[in-house]
Amino acid sequence: MELSDRARQRFVLWGVVIGLLTALGLLNASSVIADRLTSGRGFTWAVPLVTEMSGAYSILVLVPAVLWWMRRYPIVRRSWPWRVPMHLAASALFGICSTLIMWGGRTVLWRMLEWGTYDYGKFPFRFFMEYPKQLMAYIVIYGCVVGYAYAQRTRAQEKRAEELERKLVEARLAALKMQLNPHFLFNTMNMISSFIHQDPDRADTMLAHLSDLLRLSLGDSDAQEVPLDKELRFLGAYLAIMSARFGDGLVVDLRPAPDVGTALVPHLILQPLVENAIEHCTEAPGRPGRVEVHVAGRDGRLLMEVRDNGPGLAEPPEVALAAGVGLSNTARRLEALYGDDHRLTLENAEGGGLGVRIDLPLRHEPAREAVAP
Repeated sequence: MELSDRARQRFVLWGVVIGLLTALGLLNASSVIADRLTSGRGFTWAVPLVTEMSGAYSILVLVPAVLWWMRRYPIVRRSWPWRVPMHLAASALFGICSTLIMWGGRTVLWRMLEWGTYDYGKFPFRFFMEYPKQLMAYIVIYGCVVGYAYAQRTRAQEKRAEELERKLVEARLAALKMQLNPHFLFNTMNMISSFIHQDPDRADTMLAHLSDLLRLSLGDSDAQEVPLDKELRFLGAYLAIMSARFGDGLVVDLRPAPDVGTALVPHLILQPLVENAIEHCTEAPGRPGRVEVHVAGRDGRLLMEVRDNGPGLAEPPEVALAAGVGLSNTARRLEALYGDDHRLTLENAEGGGLGVRIDLPLRHEPAREAVAP
């Protein structure tokens, strides 16, 4: 049975801890044996080996509790002044418990091996004697925990990057599918054809918008985020064609704030929201559909809203987010790209219609330095 990534990482963590404790026990045993040889007391390996290995492995009993403690209270930049003393106190308690377990284990082993009664000497001094090694073991275990957490974060970031790439490709292909859909293209070309003789300038303008739409959809294909200006150019080309299609039956109000043109937004984030708004607001006969797109920056956040005058939501917002392909895909992309640092909300307007709001961190495209010829 294949292990999951999390189970495999835990297996590696425990393997590293056991391996380090084994190495520590063998190192201490070899040191004691070498001391006996150099002092002329003769070679013996059984007692030093059992003594030091039992001391090292006694720590294993405490490892689950220590791991829980270290994960629960990691030493981070904002809390190190009080968490370092916490861990020092915890290491002292760890040392006391380890020494007691060591004494109890050796007492049992000596009787099992028929070596007589184990003599630990003056017990209170043993706590001070053993503590430096136990403190070192505590630090090593904490290092393993930090390494394990780093491996988890790295793997999570890799998975998140893979998810972002997949969602970006899906969004681009979805936009291309809409643009290259034969019905869409045939209707667009028929509209252009109808204006060729009556209004050649308008037909030429529509052809230019169609060309821009197809070209812009293929540009920045590998980018996860693009400046808002680029996103609005793509949206403008799309809206120009849709305005030609519906004529007076569609009113578009596109109002970005002047200071957010370089703000980074997810590539192809607005088009599916606008497409959804147009689809719903042009259904009702007798009145023109209206779509408003507002973008502004405030308090370090980028606020985008797409509002229409359609019928609004008949079901809870979470149902609409899960049901609609454009909305659900947008929600998943935002979650993958920004985690908890974003908000996507759907709300019926008081006068009718639906408003879709996106709240993102406001980050600008870095300025490009001029390169000397």
